[in-house]
Amino acid sequence: MNMPATDYDVIIMGGAFSGSAAAMMLKRDHPDMRVLIVERTTHFDRKVGESTSEVAGCFLTRVLHQSSHLSAKHYQKHGLRMWFCKTPQDSVDDLTEIGPRFQSRLATFQLDRSILDEHLLKEACDFGCELMRPATIKTITLSENEAPHTLEIMPQEGQMRTVTTKWIIDASGKAALLAKKLGIQHSIGDEHPTSSVWCRFRNVNDLDSFKSRKMFPKLTEQANCIRTTATNHLMGRGWWCWIIPLSDGSFSAGVTWDRRLYTLPEGPSLVARLQAHLVSHPVGRLMFENAIPDEGDTFYYKNLGYHAEYIAGNRWVMVGDAAGFMDPLYSQGLDFCGYTVSAATELVRKSLAGEDTQKITDYLNMAYPRSYRTWFEALYKDKYTYLGDAELMHAAFLMDLSTYFLGPVRGVYTNPDHEWKLMPYDGPIGGFFGRFMAFYNRRLVSIAQERVRKGIYGLKNHGHFLAPRMSMSPDTSAGRLLFDGIMVWLKAEISTWLAPAPPKEAMVMAKKPVTA
Repeated sequence: MNMPATDYDVIIMGGAFSGSAAAMMLKRDHPDMRVLIVERTTHFDRKVGESTSEVAGCFLTRVLHQSSHLSAKHYQKHGLRMWFCKTPQDSVDDLTEIGPRFQSRLATFQLDRSILDEHLLKEACDFGCELMRPATIKTITLSENEAPHTLEIMPQEGQMRTVTTKWIIDASGKAALLAKKLGIQHSIGDEHPTSSVWCRFRNVNDLDSFKSRKMFPKLTEQANCIRTTATNHLMGRGWWCWIIPLSDGSFSAGVTWDRRLYTLPEGPSLVARLQAHLVSHPVGRLMFENAIPDEGDTFYYKNLGYHAEYIAGNRWVMVGDAAGFMDPLYSQGLDFCGYTVSAATELVRKSLAGEDTQKITDYLNMAYPRSYRTWFEALYKDKYTYLGDAELMHAAFLMDLSTYFLGPVRGVYTNPDHEWKLMPYDGPIGGFFGRFMAFYNRRLVSIAQERVRKGIYGLKNHGHFLAPRMSMSPDTSAGRLLFDGIMVWLKAEISTWLAPAPPKEAMVMAKKPVTA
């Protein structure tokens, strides 16, 4: 590039998943590129984001080439399972379960993020990246022309360093350094007021133990697969819990809830309130009644959803959670990390090679917020209204996952060179599917509200094992499961419409928020 000399070609702010991935992808293809990673922590904690979906699994195995590490240090994930009940006293044998009968077909993983992030950062350094750790970025001076960007960095030990760089990649996660500095971060808390608490537990009784299967024989009869290494979700109106096994024998468990619809039970501490909530569900009671929480490993976020108004500018770009986060229900946070890192590294490479990258910058600034909005309205807007109804979630499970496999999953597996540089659900076809998904999501919300009004919410939360008739694959065969989901949806529309209206007293009770 025709610009003054700098200390570095690229400075990456943040060394966790997105930062290390970007550093590896730049340095392995361009060994002479001068890349500095600035990481503020001495070691990574075990953050939420342990479960990957199929797109993130593809990014980890086929783009970052981490198959050996993932197989040796982490659990392979065996699908998503959802559990529904009517009362906390229900037997596990009576519950409705949604999930596959067999093991997963594509690579997905239950991650210990502290182990994975440390491993990726080491690989980035092995490729030749320079690392400052622990170090805090005190000031960022962005250039508006061809002059270098300037950062003041304070190592934990040593004197302040002033460094210059041609490019900045913001991988600072939820700290979102550039978005906050530029005043372009926006919360979706008004539309999606979700909070989350999570913790690590030991002494957990897993679903495949002798104790569990002896107490509840249907756990053996209904599915020929391991349930424990799936991502198990406990479902209720206005909330859901995740249960994820980690390779050291502990379990990550948390609850995310819509504050308009649900309130956690009272308790002396966050972890006590979380555990009280977990054991209010029959599966949670089976697994966590005698579990021991790690009090020092408890986290809380009040508002989960946010995004940047735009993600790229004059030789800077945001990736991963620094650009935005939406909702953890379908474990797709790392999907956006893969997409944004791939697009950002392509942008940086072409810019440093002297190519005109304005079209790429314009595309990212248009496509990212559009993709974010499409994905949010398609999957999450007001979804917590129907999370506790097994029939409605069965329809959503089939339609949400089949459209995901028909679109993003099929794209990254069949045409990776093209798809990774784009944002998901973008373009005419992606936009069409996004609008279709947003439409059926709105209809399911309306059906759930009508079911609450009529007192028939969750009628099928007992006695059903709702397994897809075939495995999800990254090809057009997922269209058959989309058809199945549409049929479940239409039957729910009809049965709700035909149900008799409730007495006035029941209508008053239905309007009250749920508490544990």
